[in-house]
Amino acid sequence: MSAGTAREDRAGGAGPSGFAGVRRLMPPHANAGESVDWAAAERAWGTTFPRDYVTFMAEYGEGTISDFLYVLQPLPSPYWTDPDSGMRAETGTAGELLTAVPRTPGSDLPPDGVIAWGVTSGSDLLCWLTTNPDPDRWPVVVLDRNASAPVRVHDCGMTEFLRRLFLAAFDKCPLSGTRLWGEPAPKFLHCREEQRIWDAGIDPWITVPGPTPPPPGT
Repeated sequence: MSAGTAREDRAGGAGPSGFAGVRRLMPPHANAGESVDWAAAERAWGTTFPRDYVTFMAEYGEGTISDFLYVLQPLPSPYWTDPDSGMRAETGTAGELLTAVPRTPGSDLPPDGVIAWGVTSGSDLLCWLTTNPDPDRWPVVVLDRNASAPVRVHDCGMTEFLRRLFLAAFDKCPLSGTRLWGEPAPKFLHCREEQRIWDAGIDPWITVPGPTPPPPGT
């Protein structure tokens, strides 16, 4: 991993505008959302969480965006049995990646100062930098799980990060893949709904065309 830490996008926090933009671009489906025990989450992590993330969990929950970006919930997921998955495990991975970064003046992120909130099917690990005592001021950190790219800090909250990603509003794509870059109609599936569709023998990420209409006059 590069010794450098790039800092970008100096404006924007975890306010309501980011979530409103995400909801407009990616409306949640019926029966989405997560009933998170936030008191238990606060005890487990020793902190509260950004308000936009709390709202995202309530309306969307744990799940996948356009078969590329998986959003994690703060407590052990009831949907998976793999002990090496989830927010706690991915946060541990993030700490290991930051430990491997040479400690230079340009690389000042503490390994114990991040919490992972998402992963992609590429090499990206998405985290908050939690050094600010106000969770609504936590910027997004993008780490490369293959340790081949610089650590990048984006001074905006989680949902504002997603909104800018969907609108291609960064100087360049901040992730290893461009699946969501400038995506006009991103699709979210809660992991329950995704599994239900798979169980029905359907790939939830492939749009099945409808029947071809008959020729005019037939």
